[in-house]
Amino acid sequence: MAKKTKSKSLFTTSQREHIQRLIEWMSQGVYEKEQIIAVALLCAITGENMFLLGPPGTAKSMVASRLKMIFKDGKAFDYLMSRFSTPDEIFGPISISRLKNEDRYERLTTDYLPEAEVVFLDEIWKAGPSIQNTLLTVINEHIFHNGGQTLRTPMKVLIAASNELPAKDEGLEALWDRFLMRMVSNCIESDSAFFKMLKSEQTEFKPLSEQLYITDELYGKWQSESRTVTTSDSVVSAIKSLRKLLAYHEKEDGNQLRYYVSDRRWSKAYRLMQTSAYLNGRKEINLTDFLLLTHSFWNDVETIPNVLAAFTSSISEATTKQLNKIDKSIRQMMTPQNNQVANKPLRININATEFVEYDYFYYFVENFPDGEAYFSKWDYASLTTTPRDGVRYYDSKRKKIIIHSLIPGRPFDAKSQNASNLIKVKIQKCQDGAIIDGTPYSFKRRTAPIHNADSIQNLPIYQRVAAIQQLFRECVENWENMTASNWRDGDNIFLSSADFALVNKTIKSLCLHQIS
Repeated sequence: MAKKTKSKSLFTTSQREHIQRLIEWMSQGVYEKEQIIAVALLCAITGENMFLLGPPGTAKSMVASRLKMIFKDGKAFDYLMSRFSTPDEIFGPISISRLKNEDRYERLTTDYLPEAEVVFLDEIWKAGPSIQNTLLTVINEHIFHNGGQTLRTPMKVLIAASNELPAKDEGLEALWDRFLMRMVSNCIESDSAFFKMLKSEQTEFKPLSEQLYITDELYGKWQSESRTVTTSDSVVSAIKSLRKLLAYHEKEDGNQLRYYVSDRRWSKAYRLMQTSAYLNGRKEINLTDFLLLTHSFWNDVETIPNVLAAFTSSISEATTKQLNKIDKSIRQMMTPQNNQVANKPLRININATEFVEYDYFYYFVENFPDGEAYFSKWDYASLTTTPRDGVRYYDSKRKKIIIHSLIPGRPFDAKSQNASNLIKVKIQKCQDGAIIDGTPYSFKRRTAPIHNADSIQNLPIYQRVAAIQQLFRECVENWENMTASNWRDGDNIFLSSADFALVNKTIKSLCLHQIS
């Protein structure tokens, strides 16, 4: 597990300490399984499911058996599937008395899957279609149709295991997609841990302290509070890059869906990142939470190397692009024919990408007289220098003034926008922002140098070296700040040393690029 470091937080760190102690308790007497145990716990608190791929005897069932012990009065169900397994063995037998006396086809679910909080199903792909189809409903909607009634299932996590992946073209894709986290459980690799296991004596399993149990009240609190966690800009940038890279791999792979990530899966992954950040005592998702998705976004063992490479590339893409532009500027400066533009004036292009985005959808209107005001990003893109109708209002939910353009033929729905103090205005585009009722307002810009790598060649020759040096210093400083806030200062109790090694390799690679 990662080494504990200090990190600033607006959330209390009590939940982090609680989780760390639970992981330590669950890891008693096992070796090289700490991360699997930690991620299983994360899945349970998020309300997501987990698949373990590995041979027999690698502590897969142990993870589930210990996980159920940490929930106060928790119920568990585990079963080894075979091609002869029947729904009665998983969901409970049919009540003969009710069928005979009341003509009701109803299962007795006590001590079976529908009433369990932690479920472990071994060799899940061997189950027949009737079991798998019922599982889909239970996993998707957390409901179980029992005769004429619909039961809400208390299941927090389903851990499935197998020594193989689901067979292709047998209709297992939907069930496979429901397991958000997918991890490999191998035999002990290091010699030191292996011989510790051989020499270890069977000692009494220490009971869990009463204060460490996760009660229903605490579980609900953690789930609710984790939903308030926001996302850092570095994670937003990495997600955008990763989506492009995975789409590229999918196209190159012949659209076989081996790199496909559905919108539903992205949504579930975002909730997992929120929970990871919250349980680590942070109010914001950072790149360590994003890196957890390396255990989620692979669909085939053969694709894992490309998926890992896509993640590391997405983390460093912005810096790599900037370094490549600087390198290009240096080469252009060294090319004699470029000297003919030495005396051209510097051109600065004003465009919307220079404005700071807020909540992904708005630009900040500076010096607005009536209070904190935000202009719709998408509306601004369609504005021209010709005035058009717009509306400004106070958003009671965001507690900010919002300015939108009015779309002809579509009435403005004040209720859905939480709008009060509605005022009609005239809006049009100007160079630094927008003109609102005849008054020009600037939008807040990103803090960036005057020159960028694309415009350096337009500078006089004597200014280019200094400009390139400045760009390089800023690029290195931004990268160092990002790595410090995410990897050195920011600790994540759900990541392993192997996960951090993946990123450290990227950091070293970029550092070598800087030196060269």
